Amino acid sequence: MAINRKKVFISLLMFLLGFLNSNIIAQSIEKKSIIFNSLEEEPVRVNIELDYVGDKIKIIFNPSQTICIDGFRGLAEDIKIISKKFVTLTYKMRAGSGVKVRRTVLICVSKGYLYRTLDIGSLDSYEFKNTYDKETDSRNLYDESGIYKISFINPKNTKNNEYLLEATQYEKIKSKHDPSKNHETLDTLRFNFDNKNKVFYTEYRSLKGNYIFAGKQRVFMGEKYPIIKLINDEYLFIDKIWYSKVRENNFAEVSPACN
Repeated sequence: MAINRKKVFISLLMFLLGFLNSNIIAQSIEKKSIIFNSLEEEPVRVNIELDYVGDKIKIIFNPSQTICIDGFRGLAEDIKIISKKFVTLTYKMRAGSGVKVRRTVLICVSKGYLYRTLDIGSLDSYEFKNTYDKETDSRNLYDESGIYKISFINPKNTKNNEYLLEATQYEKIKSKHDPSKNHETLDTLRFNFDNKNKVFYTEYRSLKGNYIFAGKQRVFMGEKYPIIKLINDEYLFIDKIWYSKVRENNFAEVSPACN
C-alpha cells in the first residue's frame, strides 16, 4: 500500500513539474501578429514569435514560408512597419561586459514569398576603463569608448516601383590611451532595391576566383551580387542568404537559422 502511494506521489509530482515547465516555456514566448502590405500592395499578415528562453525569433507567413533567427536577446525597440511594406525588427544580441550589439532585420512579402530584405549590425558600442594590466590601471591611462550606429529613414518609391532606403551612419571613438584613434563621423547611406532578389544593397560586386562561404569553397567567374558596404562591415547576398565578410574572400553566414 505504501509503495503504491509512493508511485502515485512520484507520478503526480512529475506531472506537476511538466505542467509548470510547459507554462514557463509558453510564457517565455511573446507572439505578435503584424498586418502590412506586400510589394504588390495586397494586405498580408505575418506572425512573429519572440522566444526569450530559446533566444530566437520566428517569423511565420505560412508553414512553408518561415524565417527563424538565432541569437535573439530581446527587442531593442518596438517592431515597426516602414513604407507600409517592410517590417523592421531591431533586437539585442549577447555581448561581453561593457559591450552592446544590435541587429536590424527587414522583411517583406512578394507574390506569396517571405524575404529577408536586409540583415545588418545596426549598433555596436563599447566602453573599457580597465585592462588586465594592474600597472596600467593604477596609472589611469586606459579609457576608451566607441559607438557605431545606423538609423533608417523610410524608403521612397521611385517611378519604376522600386525603393530607395536612406540611413544615417554614425561612428565615434574616444581613446585616452591612444588619442590618434579619436574621430567622429556622420554620413548618409543610400540603399537601392534589387527587385529580383528583393533585397536592399549599396552596390554590386563582381566575384572572381576562390571564395569561402560558411566554410565551403566556391569558384566564381565574375558573377555580380548585391552587397551592403558600411564603414567597418560588408554584407553579401548570394543564393538567398546574407553573408558578412570575415576577411578577404572569406564570408560567414549572417544570423544563422535556428537549429
